[in-house]
Amino acid sequence: MPRSPRPLCVRLDRALRRRLAAATLAACLLGGLLPGTAGAVRHCRTGLPPGVTVPMLMLVAAMFIGGFETRAADVGRALLRPGLLLAGLGVALLLRTLVLLGAERAAAGCWPDGREARWLVVGLALTAAIPVAGAAQTWGARAGGDAPLGLGLVLGTTLLSPLTTPLELALAEGPEGDGPGRVLDALARSDATCRFMVLWVVLPCVAGLLARRATRRALRGRLRAALLPRLRLAGLLNALALTYLNAAGVARQIALRPEPRLVAAAAACGVLVCAGPFLAAWLAVHRSRTAPAARTTLTLASGLNNTSAAAGLAGAQFGGHPAVLLPIFFYGAAQQVLAALLPGLLRAFPIGRSTCADAGAAVPTPRALPDFTRVSRPRNTPLPGSAP
Repeated sequence: MPRSPRPLCVRLDRALRRRLAAATLAACLLGGLLPGTAGAVRHCRTGLPPGVTVPMLMLVAAMFIGGFETRAADVGRALLRPGLLLAGLGVALLLRTLVLLGAERAAAGCWPDGREARWLVVGLALTAAIPVAGAAQTWGARAGGDAPLGLGLVLGTTLLSPLTTPLELALAEGPEGDGPGRVLDALARSDATCRFMVLWVVLPCVAGLLARRATRRALRGRLRAALLPRLRLAGLLNALALTYLNAAGVARQIALRPEPRLVAAAAACGVLVCAGPFLAAWLAVHRSRTAPAARTTLTLASGLNNTSAAAGLAGAQFGGHPAVLLPIFFYGAAQQVLAALLPGLLRAFPIGRSTCADAGAAVPTPRALPDFTRVSRPRNTPLPGSAP
């Protein structure tokens, strides 16, 4: 009996995910070529409450779909290894902050224009303080990563973001009282930062988790089975559309106020601050006793940030200041390219050697446990009570 063909949404989703880096770069190129259409969408206020923009609504949709795709079984597997999960959260949050501090000192000390350096540093700080991107799961699957651990890192950093984002901004503030430090201090102490992360990041994600739970038994599970592939494709297209809008916004600002020196500095800072956590995480877990799949996931989670949330927070707080958006945009483009290259790099330079801890890294399930209720006996031995 021939197998029924997969639905079009499933085939399109898989094709796009196999070429995610190329699709992201194509969205960036399209934003540079057609910035006018994106500007009309970005500044549309028809029927929207004050202070709400179309990109913010797209961010809500992305977080809701991410929550709806989350399986409770994967969350449980991640929670069965709390030590590894906490270590991953520490690697993902602290290493980015350390790399950011070095980039801040270099930008503030070497750049001649203090005002431009201030806004570049603010953009970098916003990017580093944002949760791990959901794309870490897609890239982790392609690189042979630990799927439950990746989900735990994405979900953990997202739910903790109202606390961790102001904290990381305060850590990135530094001892100086002027320039970037003053802006970051005000941003860390502002209730608007925490409110933005709660309303536009955490609550939509929790709503998606609850919606998945509510549709578990609707129509004997057929409703959720029908929604999942369509929502996965919608989430991917929504992420590419957000990339297009951000690229168009940056291209429009560059066209209105061309400053090649500022663009080059933002590109260099974005790429270096993106590559730094990847390299730092790779070195940190290189000789660890965790499984290779977990090391791959930790490396990816350290460099992949939710740049859509960073751009939304920058737009809400600074009105889309071009010098703030530039490093966020270049960071987002760089992380997709580096994540696409990472599987090949890991094959060329393996992360550590297999250790005795690798055998116990997998989470045991009831089917994997031996059945101790069955008593083995030698062959040709009669059962008790049977006739000889």
